Amino acid sequence: MSYDALFLNHLPQIEAIAAYVCRRYNCGTDEAEEFSAHVKAKLVADDYAILGKFQGKSRFETYLTTVITHLFLDWRNHLWGKWRPSAEAKRLGPVAVKLEELERDGLTFEESCEVLRTNHKVVLSRLELADLAAKLPPRVPRRMEGEDRLEGLAAAEPGPDERALAGELQEQRRRVWVALGKELGRLAAEDRLILKMRYEKDLKVVDIARALHVEAKPLYRRIERLERELRSALERQGIGRDAAREVLGSERE
Repeated sequence: MSYDALFLNHLPQIEAIAAYVCRRYNCGTDEAEEFSAHVKAKLVADDYAILGKFQGKSRFETYLTTVITHLFLDWRNHLWGKWRPSAEAKRLGPVAVKLEELERDGLTFEESCEVLRTNHKVVLSRLELADLAAKLPPRVPRRMEGEDRLEGLAAAEPGPDERALAGELQEQRRRVWVALGKELGRLAAEDRLILKMRYEKDLKVVDIARALHVEAKPLYRRIERLERELRSALERQGIGRDAAREVLGSERE
């Protein structure tokens, strides 16, 4: 099959992959259309040189996905200038650098955690990632010219008001986790361990007591005291009681 025929036969997949990559990186409709045209121009350039590099070591669709993703990153860097991590992120290590990059791309803290765990096999807990996020300098997420995340979405999706509210709630949750990460860093090591077992592992107090070889009744009082202290600390940072309760819980066994 000629490269011309190969390109035409896979044109629907090429357009679908380009659209997927743009959704993944939160592009607006105009940017998605521009990038799709850019991809097709690159694939046909120099007598289909990119297609000619395919060696059959993977599925052709997999090869296209890799190529189009790299094309997007190069295209974005051309528009924005190459992104560089902050000095603090580099000091904290590769996970912090990737976390900063994901937040730069407009992902929420919750989304960044999921990407780090799923795509990059990061084993740090959410609280540990929140502690990293709290140490990173504030940076405004990069946006493409004219980007509008709400534009061009299917009518079945939530409306602009619902999306705005969801965005506010996501940002609120991120602020709670970041603030919580700061406060946990001030606790004694055993108190941090107890709270992590309680909220990350979702263990009952009796199970924590059994694991730590302590009595359950005093442990209940200790956890209640720690929760009160954390809620008060979060409120001093401007985190409302309801937002704090969403993370710390209020009705646990």
